[in-house]
Amino acid sequence: MVERLFFALWPPVSQRDALARASQGLSVVPARWTQTADLHLTLVFVGPVEAHLFGCVAAAGDDVAVAPFDLRLAGIRHWEHNGLWVAEPADAPSGLLNLVSQLQQNLLACGLEPEKRPYRPHITLARKAPAISPMPLHLHWPVTNFVLATSRPRSGSAYQVLRRWTLDV
Repeated sequence: MVERLFFALWPPVSQRDALARASQGLSVVPARWTQTADLHLTLVFVGPVEAHLFGCVAAAGDDVAVAPFDLRLAGIRHWEHNGLWVAEPADAPSGLLNLVSQLQQNLLACGLEPEKRPYRPHITLARKAPAISPMPLHLHWPVTNFVLATSRPRSGSAYQVLRRWTLDV
């Protein structure tokens, strides 16, 4: 069986609800909204993985050594090139970049190369969305863990968290 896997930061319910409230004013505009339960910040998109590689991919999170860090989401913007509305941090904290780097490095042992595009942290709020003016957002998120998740067929939630790791040095 092939699964589409990704490592992500999964906000607690209170943060996901705050993101949903912050974008509520946009809900009158036609777009394909991300369900509140599915809001997350992708760290590394692994992609389709054959069953025999699952253990290796999951182990990539086992020896990550990153201290908890604070993420401050500062705005909601439109990404014109792919029609997304996203919540973005003003800048990426070093803990976030270190976490992404360690996961990418660990995935090399599975024969999986890092994505070539520069990492751009964001939470996708909606797809197929028209242009909007940037909106301020003031959301503080103390990040204490990360997850390995998979996409699943649309029946309720689009994603399923498979494993969770606590950040610790």
